[in-house]
Amino acid sequence: MAKSIIDGVLFSDGDLPGEELEQVVVSISKQNALPSDIKKKMAKKVKEKGGNAISNFEVAQSGHHWLFTASILMWDTESLYGVGKARKIAKEQMAEALKP
Repeated sequence: MAKSIIDGVLFSDGDLPGEELEQVVVSISKQNALPSDIKKKMAKKVKEKGGNAISNFEVAQSGHHWLFTASILMWDTESLYGVGKARKIAKEQMAEALKP
């Protein structure tokens, strides 16, 4: 299970202990965006919801429909998406959550 901490928020591609708050989905309409850009955007949303972790984190890249890319307002043909479950992990559970 891969884990990382970005802006004080624990990210895991697996399940984590603690209270599940809600699903978080973000996107960046920029072809060369990095997964760390998505994580920073998600971390901000999680903190706004009172959480300190994201479980079941996934990141994917997807192309835009040709109608959208024909617009002069959209330069990139793909977006990067991040999805996961916002969680609030108690201090007592954090040591367990950080274990590999």
